[in-house]
Amino acid sequence: MNLPLVSICIPAYNRPIWLKRAILSVIDQQQASQEIELIISDDSTDLQSQQVVNNILSNWPGQWQYFRNINNLGMSQNWNQAIKLANGSYILLLHDDDFLYPNSLQAIISNLKSQTNLVFLFGVKVVNEHEQILKFQRSRGYLPPKMALIKVLSNSSFVRFPAIVVAKSAFETVGLFKENLAEPADLEMWVRLFSKYGVFCSDQITCAYTVHSQALTMGIFKEKTIDTILSIFEQASAYLSPEQLAQCQKRFFHQFILAGAFRMLRRGQIKQFREILQLFELAQLQHIKSNCFFWIRLGG
Repeated sequence: MNLPLVSICIPAYNRPIWLKRAILSVIDQQQASQEIELIISDDSTDLQSQQVVNNILSNWPGQWQYFRNINNLGMSQNWNQAIKLANGSYILLLHDDDFLYPNSLQAIISNLKSQTNLVFLFGVKVVNEHEQILKFQRSRGYLPPKMALIKVLSNSSFVRFPAIVVAKSAFETVGLFKENLAEPADLEMWVRLFSKYGVFCSDQITCAYTVHSQALTMGIFKEKTIDTILSIFEQASAYLSPEQLAQCQKRFFHQFILAGAFRMLRRGQIKQFREILQLFELAQLQHIKSNCFFWIRLGG
């Protein structure tokens, strides 16, 4: 059996209907059975996701693996489990609530073969649960390590999971996701990867990132997460000047907190909206508060 070029790893958790959409978005593509493999690491509490996998993939000619976790691993550990199962030279983590667009694999594989980089970032459409487009997000060109770090530490949503493709050898060098960090484990990983390899950005739209009320990231807007992110910024201090780091923090936390508050406001959850805005009042964020007065008053 030939080793695949790309392993598309789906960490599944209790979303069988969306898992079906994610899998079909991969195997319906012409290139799907040729140079890729599909990995599903299932952390679900019932057998519905397993049934979806068996129904769709039992007759698919491509390479695939399904692994059901007997004990719930949790988010970051499930990501790592999927990566460990992968045989491909590159890894694409496709969450079960996201999906690829038609012909995206052809664009991804073409870039992987034509470039020598180990970390790639493609264009993405941010959509709601009805697949209505909320915004486009894309960049173009190679960002060397320092520029890549400034970018990801200035923009809390610069990297959307289905849009990033990483060489497995890069994970083997920098290590897997830190499972004790919970939700900010992805940001910490991007800091490690970008500080070593930079990132090659293609403006080709390959995937959709779904924003919805069931997302595991809806609960990240709290003081514990702020403290974890601040520790990640400390990690980046080895590569950026104090002035660069301070400017990145201001931009990052303004965007992070306001984005979380807007999510709640859009859903009519006024209490949660105000609670998130009050994160600006944390003692550890007073150094970035200068431009927040209007928002604090609005949430107060």
